[in-house]
Amino acid sequence: MRARMARQGRGAPSAALCSAMEGQAADWGKVRQMARRIAEPEYTLRDFNRDLDAFPELSLYLLDGERRGSQAQHTNSGRTIGDEYQRTVGAFFAIYWLMRLHVDGKDGFAFGVDEDWVPVRPETAERRQLRPADKRLAFREQGRWDNFTRLLVDAGLMRQEGGGVSVCEVRLVSLLALTAIHDSIGLPLPCRCRRSTRPTTATRPGTPLEELRLGYVMDHYPGLLPSFRGLDSAERLSVQFTQCNLQFNHGWFVQAEGPPGAILTKFREVLIRDHKSQIKPRDIALYFVHWLTDLAGAEPTPLGGCEKFVVKFPLAVLNSFLRSFEYVERIAESTETEVMESYLKMRWQENELSPGPVPTGDSAVAKMRLLCMAQTNALPVLHGFAELPEEDREILSTEMARTGCIGQSYSADIVPPEVRNNPVGPAFLLGAADYGPAFLQSLGGESAATRLGVLSEIYRCARALWPSSAAAVACTVTIRIDTIKALSTAAMRDAMVLGDMWILVKHNNREAFIERSSKRKLNRFIQNGQSIQVLDLSLLQC
Repeated sequence: MRARMARQGRGAPSAALCSAMEGQAADWGKVRQMARRIAEPEYTLRDFNRDLDAFPELSLYLLDGERRGSQAQHTNSGRTIGDEYQRTVGAFFAIYWLMRLHVDGKDGFAFGVDEDWVPVRPETAERRQLRPADKRLAFREQGRWDNFTRLLVDAGLMRQEGGGVSVCEVRLVSLLALTAIHDSIGLPLPCRCRRSTRPTTATRPGTPLEELRLGYVMDHYPGLLPSFRGLDSAERLSVQFTQCNLQFNHGWFVQAEGPPGAILTKFREVLIRDHKSQIKPRDIALYFVHWLTDLAGAEPTPLGGCEKFVVKFPLAVLNSFLRSFEYVERIAESTETEVMESYLKMRWQENELSPGPVPTGDSAVAKMRLLCMAQTNALPVLHGFAELPEEDREILSTEMARTGCIGQSYSADIVPPEVRNNPVGPAFLLGAADYGPAFLQSLGGESAATRLGVLSEIYRCARALWPSSAAAVACTVTIRIDTIKALSTAAMRDAMVLGDMWILVKHNNREAFIERSSKRKLNRFIQNGQSIQVLDLSLLQC
């Protein structure tokens, strides 16, 4: 094996890994049996757990302390090796439960198993087995299980047949193999990983070390991973894609915070530039399944169900993410703006309280984005939009309809004609350190029209700092509203009563911040030559 590794590149990334995996092979007969039997009622979680020894990479968790050296107790993530192993098992168990949603998977996912490894059933369980009962019961009853199933079908892991579902064995084998190698490669083995000369997963900034190693090894030393090298070329490509840095902020997409270009262009570029358009929607779906199962197992208590989602993750947020996957997958075959438009229309149609037919006209995109941003405050915000002065409605309708993409526009019947016929930029994304839409989600008993009036003034000042230009049509500028996102309009008004003002400060060519400023601070900005705009918030005095 060492000779083969040498022929593939300049030395193996880890002598210890090479030594540990030398002569190892996955037990593919057992792996295929796992995939074939995973949805059978008589194939228990205990059986599944026993069969995990088919993956040799899992033996890396059991290497003795001498071979691990001084880092014997902790992984590169800072977690103990034992916790890391339990998290990996938790990810495997999440796969097991999801593939059995039509059997006993919902109970196992939400409640875990008893001492006999039998899924806990709420109607017969003791109270201690359900703790915390309120969250577990709510998840079991309110979780969007149909969206889980849709994602599995989209990823090719299951097929819908005759009103039911069946397992796609080949595809499931790939997911199981990916799960086996994903975290084991990040264990504290001596590593001298070289950087790639091309932009692969090994060179992206901010990448966890274990993912950097895995992407690098997949690219340059696939023979080191028995459970990877045994897959066919198409499945290997799909598995490798799960380690890509898509530069995709899913929260921005779900809440329609920004224009399509800011949210999806980098994603699409990865598909075209790095993968030569070989990636299909099913591969993107597999990426999301892997993300989902990996996070579902993040708590090192695999017998207690998928506690990360069931107990610690907001259910409404998870449901929103699940529903959105189907639309993000379309970026493999559609433009950024087509994907965003289809998603916005779905959200409008499926809003819990119907706002009416899908809107048309100049303000349609603005209304659909505001509905996503406001979440439970959607209807008051839409009513507030109707109450705005015409000038403010026009600003929101125009600026929120810009795409930030060359040659792309929303459909003609949902945007102002000048936006479609005379595309200019930059487009604007109103964001914060976490989520910008908090400004609309924390409405309380305040006037929605007043808050929207503030947003229109922010857009107006942003456009003054960045005048419209055809050359900037593919650019997006982020307007950071951190300072006001959680403030009431009364608090903003109180600051003005005390003699301060709210200003928009241009920090660089792609970013500006809302700041509270005294006259002295304002003069200092001016003396330093910074570009600023003072927000006219006289509407708060009304």
